[in-house]
Amino acid sequence: MFQTLPRAFVGAKHGHGHGHGPTRYTSRLNFSSTINSCNNRPKHSLSPAILPSIHTSRTTINTTTTQLSASHPSMSTRQHEDDDVESLPEPRFLLPQLGGADTEDVERYQRGGFHPVHLGDVYDGRYRVVHKLGAGGFSTIWLARDETEHRWVALKIVVADYSTSVSTKSQLSCHAASQCASDTVFHFVVEHRHFTLNGPNGRHLCLVLPVLGPSASDLSKGIYSRITPWISRRASYQVTRALADLHAQGLCHGDVTTANILFGLLDIDRYRESDIYRLFGAPETAPLETESGETPGPEAPSYIVKSLDFLSSEESVISKDVRLIDFDQSFLISLPPQQMLGTPVEFLAPEVAVGLKASPASDIWALGCSIFRIRSGEGPFSGYEVTSPVDLMRMIIRTLGELPGSWEDILFDYDGQPTNEPTKGGPLETWESKRPIKDLIYKIWDQPENNVVKTGRVRLEHRVWREDENKPYPRCLSDTVWKPTATKIDNIYLYGYNDETDELLEAMPKISENEAALLYDLLSKIFVYDAQKRPSAREMLSHPWFHIDDL
Repeated sequence: MFQTLPRAFVGAKHGHGHGHGPTRYTSRLNFSSTINSCNNRPKHSLSPAILPSIHTSRTTINTTTTQLSASHPSMSTRQHEDDDVESLPEPRFLLPQLGGADTEDVERYQRGGFHPVHLGDVYDGRYRVVHKLGAGGFSTIWLARDETEHRWVALKIVVADYSTSVSTKSQLSCHAASQCASDTVFHFVVEHRHFTLNGPNGRHLCLVLPVLGPSASDLSKGIYSRITPWISRRASYQVTRALADLHAQGLCHGDVTTANILFGLLDIDRYRESDIYRLFGAPETAPLETESGETPGPEAPSYIVKSLDFLSSEESVISKDVRLIDFDQSFLISLPPQQMLGTPVEFLAPEVAVGLKASPASDIWALGCSIFRIRSGEGPFSGYEVTSPVDLMRMIIRTLGELPGSWEDILFDYDGQPTNEPTKGGPLETWESKRPIKDLIYKIWDQPENNVVKTGRVRLEHRVWREDENKPYPRCLSDTVWKPTATKIDNIYLYGYNDETDELLEAMPKISENEAALLYDLLSKIFVYDAQKRPSAREMLSHPWFHIDDL
């Protein structure tokens, strides 16, 4: 599949170096509005049409960008917006005041949803909750002390409605991992054991897992955090190898995203509970309050816990190796799911987004998105406007060009989901602006020497909102991750996303020509409409981009 490129394209080694559901946004507002983008306006308009609309409640923003079929002359845009607003459930809880930190969707503390957990709770007679590791759409994950074996574990408590499915898929992944080569198994995460618990919201599966560090999403996040180039290539190779072995065992992961690529920890079992608090701070909590002012019932915890921050430690605890986790969406290659995967939309392969079946090639597309995100800090098809499959397809068309002829008649419903029923939706409309993948790759910016860039300009200073906003990560992390907002450009630090951001980023050093050419060669083979033309994970392993650091 791949040809070895001339050695001139291969650069020298650089000196510097959890389950989830659909993206959700939070707001205190309650309104319905219409947004017109001057740069991204559809080429044509059907009548009537639904322009990109944001229906915002306190807890969720749903963006609909699908054009209505002409067979709906009686339904106006305003009527559809009003129907959507009226159908949104009233929120029960106030947003937890945790300094803007991401938390689980508190509205899911209900029958069939999350199990309420409090610090100090003991599960299965042995696992004592000490801190919070994270949360997703289908589970909360806790740092717990195994009082029987005297070690740290990650306790993943799955939402009740999804526990049976996760149990089956966890067994599949354990079997597949057991068949893989011994040196590859290290890059998977499978359960130590599991048990079930009955709570006020139902029966929950609890997986006992090894404790891991931050995700690639946490460490590669736009201007807020970036992984160093050589660690990016190392992590990408390890995930590709893990996926190759998984596919060889007849299993698709189904949810290859940067949120499911976690960095390991260096011998965490040597730490006592007091050491955990010394390294990462004591758990920060905020009361969970209801909109009505009434005390929450037994279905909800009395407080929400902020997730532990691994980047706050002054000691080196994060490994340079990664693990692929979360098999909640996995499936046998021979039995692809009939419904669309629950993968975050920006990682969906185009064939899945238009309603076709997932396959190993869909995993490869998601892997390509993850590689780009790990190396650049941004997803190739991510954006605030990408909240549904129809939004994703518009973004992909801007990047890859026109759809295959066999897909031109695909319809999308009001929620941006593919449909076969003409009375429930309309055809895809596209944006005129283009964004070739080659341009995106060659614009990747990297860390400047000593975190300083000088252009000779005097810039208007801005207000610093947090004391640690411009403070670099601890020195022990310098070969793994760096903080862009600790970079000084002339007389100001890189900050926020605003009208000046693009100009500031333009001043940052860029990915080398050699590496950009290699990365483009790899991703241009992955990001194609024809799934059969994408390389396999096994074929990808020989690509020279992964091996720049070997020379």
